[in-house]
Amino acid sequence: MAIKRLFCALIVLCCSCAHATPEQFDELVHQIESGQRYFFSLTDFQTTLQELETSLPANDPVRRNIFDRMRCMLGFFDQPQKGIEYSDTQLAAAKARDDSAALADYYVCRYYLFSQLGQAQQAEQNAQLGYQAASDSENPLSIAISLSLLGSIASYQGNYADAMQHYVTAYQLQRGLGYKPYISDLVLSIAATYRRMGLYQDALNYIDQAEQEFNSPDEQFRHALIMHEKAYSYAELGQYQQALQLFEQSMTVYQQLKEPMWRTFTKVNLVWINNLLKRYDIAMTLAKEAKSELDTLQTYDMSSVGTYRGLLAMYHGETLLALQQVPDALQQFALAKTALSADGNPRYLLMLYKAKAAALAGAKRYDEAYALLNQYLQKTQIQQQKAREQQSNLLRVQFDSVRQQERNTQLKAEKQLVEQHVSALQLAQRWQYAALALIVLMLVILLAFAVSLKKRNQRLHRLAMTDELTNVANRRRIMMQAEQERIKAIDTKTELSFLILDLDHFKQVNDCFGHDAGDIVLQQMCITVCAMLREQDRFGRTGGEEFLIVLPDANAQQAEIIAERLRQAIAAIAFTGYDNLAVTCSIGISQYQAPEALNNSLARADKALYQAKAEGRNKVVCA
Repeated sequence: MAIKRLFCALIVLCCSCAHATPEQFDELVHQIESGQRYFFSLTDFQTTLQELETSLPANDPVRRNIFDRMRCMLGFFDQPQKGIEYSDTQLAAAKARDDSAALADYYVCRYYLFSQLGQAQQAEQNAQLGYQAASDSENPLSIAISLSLLGSIASYQGNYADAMQHYVTAYQLQRGLGYKPYISDLVLSIAATYRRMGLYQDALNYIDQAEQEFNSPDEQFRHALIMHEKAYSYAELGQYQQALQLFEQSMTVYQQLKEPMWRTFTKVNLVWINNLLKRYDIAMTLAKEAKSELDTLQTYDMSSVGTYRGLLAMYHGETLLALQQVPDALQQFALAKTALSADGNPRYLLMLYKAKAAALAGAKRYDEAYALLNQYLQKTQIQQQKAREQQSNLLRVQFDSVRQQERNTQLKAEKQLVEQHVSALQLAQRWQYAALALIVLMLVILLAFAVSLKKRNQRLHRLAMTDELTNVANRRRIMMQAEQERIKAIDTKTELSFLILDLDHFKQVNDCFGHDAGDIVLQQMCITVCAMLREQDRFGRTGGEEFLIVLPDANAQQAEIIAERLRQAIAAIAFTGYDNLAVTCSIGISQYQAPEALNNSLARADKALYQAKAEGRNKVVCA
């Protein structure tokens, strides 16, 4: 359900630009985007698509684009191969019109379609491409969904720190958007990652959060998923009876919802739990039932079927081994190896090695058992070493997350204090108004004074950080921003470049046309530069006709391209009312070399600026 809802949110990312009628189409799009509409069966997909097509207005290219992107998933859930062919055509069209938002949607659609076909490698490639396109689109929901997919892949493959980094970022973005169903899915995914790391109590804490904060009584499927995940943690903690009860309860829900695939998957897990409880006769019966159901299972989603075939073979082999049916157990372990080797989950393979080694020893094939057990120990050591590294990286992710939470808590506390202060003033005002009109008048005067003082302080702060003439950052502010970006570049190991821009012969402009003209030149130049910079770039006046531009995530070559565009744009400015007035600029560039100080980087850019001046001005020089 989480996968279906995540996709359906992503495919309506451009709906904010569609404000025209019909309202029915817009309302349906909003229901899907906010997670209010759920998809449990093929009929749900088909019905929703039909509703969208019926309400789609004619000659409306924006809504048509939304509908086409929705059709990628809603229209091909039962025909994934045809869906891939459809997305090929749509991808080509989206690339032709350079539509990053649409590209992100179609790549995510392809992720799910390839997953349904059981083609995990192609699915992962499309998830990566989807994140790149989502980043280009700069849409927070698109980025959050793409990160959630990458987190799921990393968690399943054992790259837990990477998974947590993706999940934490996606969680913060979804918190900002306020879509609770997606936040719940992320909390459950974080719990699963902690469980796979062996941090079972942490996993249970997150599961409790998902259950208490986000679970709704009418969402039976979500409640079953939560019970499913909680049962895994209880089983790993050795609390087998609790795990058994939860699996049985979740299977009852799947039966009520007519979800045969999840019911069968749960039955496979019950084989595992009954083995742990040494109830081998029950485990044997469940294994035969689960195998029969898997063999006859009619589903369009094959993403997990192969994995559960392998798990069933392994659990069945453990049952047979416990019943001393060693040859049959070895046969099941061979089947499990074929399926689980393709799955790519290191935890399952280690479980298989250990079980098979015991079976080989039971067959008195001691050399093979010893070799496999040795292989198990070696791979276990590798996994333990990797786990230690992952936990170290996870601590860094948790520290960053805790630091952000502390900042949020501090802001919330400050807001609470302000609200309490305002409430106290309002209460005092009511009592004083009832007692004496003069005191009320004094309070009004004091409040007016406080508002005036606050506005004055805000204005002073703005004036202190903004250049009055050009309305861009002044020297103090731009230097603070440059230092912040320098520290960020060190922390994130990203590139950073600086541009120092100086207008050529500016004194002659003042001498020939007057200082008013000089002011207009500076203002128009700043407007031009601001319009051409990226959202994350920083621009400020450091003095006279000299300016500093900070370019995060840009190397020297990229900075030189930006600088050349700025130089050409400034030279092309036409100043209305001043004939023969034109200006040019010289620009010096430096790329930050960690861990040098800020003044060293700026000194290199300044030196490059002087070189540009010496070589005739109206030029870009890179240090």
